[in-house]
Amino acid sequence: MRIIPADIKDVPKLYQLQLLAFESEAAMIGSRDVPALQETEEEARRDFANWDTVKLEDDDGTLIGAIRCRQDTGFIDVGRLMIHPDYRRRGLAQKLLAEVDRLYPDTVKALYTCTKSWSNIKLYEKMGYQAYKEHREDSGLSFVYMRK
Repeated sequence: MRIIPADIKDVPKLYQLQLLAFESEAAMIGSRDVPALQETEEEARRDFANWDTVKLEDDDGTLIGAIRCRQDTGFIDVGRLMIHPDYRRRGLAQKLLAEVDRLYPDTVKALYTCTKSWSNIKLYEKMGYQAYKEHREDSGLSFVYMRK
């Protein structure tokens, strides 16, 4: 397996992975009001240039995971951590989060997830993130904001 930068040609595969990966998130929280599932492929393509995205491929070059991040005022905004469902529970999400730490070693990182996403929250806490606020959306979902 290898972690390498993604480029614009990867958007169709990244988008398909996004839909697949976040479908289980929707099932876990009981709502399809997940931002990653509301985005169209064209919106993903337009937004791609605003992020540094790295992808995780298996030895055959198959896309099995990705994460994106970008510099914000005083911190690194981390998002769209996704692992193909067939490859979960193998420490791959930790590898992608560690890659963000490697890319931005001395900068605060920030991310958010649904408060019902217990497995995500546990992962982020294990990787050193701590909750600092919660926000309830008009959809009725609550999100926890975490930073490291």
